[in-house]
Amino acid sequence: MTTGNVSPRSQVRFGFVSLVMVMFAFMTLMSVISLTSLTSQATMGYEIERLEAEKEELVSDMEVNDMLILEARSLDTIMASPVVSNMVRADSNEVAYIEPVVTVASSAY
Repeated sequence: MTTGNVSPRSQVRFGFVSLVMVMFAFMTLMSVISLTSLTSQATMGYEIERLEAEKEELVSDMEVNDMLILEARSLDTIMASPVVSNMVRADSNEVAYIEPVVTVASSAY
């Protein structure tokens, strides 16, 4: 029965030491949680910056592609193509128009 011989002062001191240790453990846990949160936010920031840079690059590529498409569709480019330059203008007497067969197309649906 050694617990009966323990003075009240040593019980208070043990309680105070354990309280300090528990508080230190909670502070350490809170520090780890906050560092983890800050690190994940910083990582997301880098990922967002990378994605924004990639988006800007893709938008500029799209604009270049649109410009190339418009240039290819321009009348000057079409007239300069070898296919058009090899074409022969048809005489109005030689033009034959073929009427579409409406019954075949309408019976398919």
